[in-house]
Amino acid sequence: MLFDENKMFEAMLTQNISCIAMFHNHIDGALKVTLKEIEQSDDINKSDKNFWQSQYTALYPEKLRETSFLLMFGHLEEMLFLLWRDKNPNAILLDSGYGIFKFKSYIKDALGDLQINSDYSHIVDAQKIRNSFLHIAGRISLSKDSDALQSILKNSVFYRAESDRIKVELEGLRALQKAISNLTHALLKKSIQQTNN
Repeated sequence: MLFDENKMFEAMLTQNISCIAMFHNHIDGALKVTLKEIEQSDDINKSDKNFWQSQYTALYPEKLRETSFLLMFGHLEEMLFLLWRDKNPNAILLDSGYGIFKFKSYIKDALGDLQINSDYSHIVDAQKIRNSFLHIAGRISLSKDSDALQSILKNSVFYRAESDRIKVELEGLRALQKAISNLTHALLKKSIQQTNN
């Protein structure tokens, strides 16, 4: 059996982001089980149960979504680097900047007009959310991009604002996973086509 480097690369793209989703789902399930155990315990008083209920139903799932969101960005940046390094038939140079912007010329060369690419646009918006988590703990008013963040949040089902902080909804996590998968798989497919032509 011949080794197919492109199929292996595609499997890696799928497996790595799927592991992050499985991590999220596993920990989310464990939080729910622990919450039930706390609620059913006779050794915990009502006041403590109320405290732990708020932690396990709101804070911990929120932090889990935020952590998973950041892990997905780590995956994206690693995959973009590997695609650029190994699947870049036109030898497009890296742009200045960070995150997805560093790979903009490469992505545009492979996929064409990025203004009509909904996956790319979604990731650009999500990167602003990501930056707010990393640099200002999700606080909107402290962001140099607060107007852009407010615009993203305005009609979003993916994110919401609460007490001047951005919160990622479960749908936001799923949408980011889908956009990353679509974009990286499209880049791989186009690079294979360009190499074969």
